[in-house]
Amino acid sequence: MTIHLSAELERFVHDQVVAGRYSSEDEVIRAALEQLRMHVPSPPGPGSIGAMRDDADLLDQITQDIMESRRTRTLRLAADE
Repeated sequence: MTIHLSAELERFVHDQVVAGRYSSEDEVIRAALEQLRMHVPSPPGPGSIGAMRDDADLLDQITQDIMESRRTRTLRLAADE
């Protein structure tokens, strides 16, 4: 893989190695990408979509059950009514 950096970023990467913070320029880039990966949310995968659909279906079923129980339950009046 070839990566093209601006002169400013190339100098920054080089300076990090010269300062002893990293042992190679590859290590600087790798560390930067790992930091980026931790801060950028990953898109939901196919499994996530399926799980959300399952949760939505379950919520629909629970709602239907509650509505049905409300329609069929016996209402009790207080003794003084």
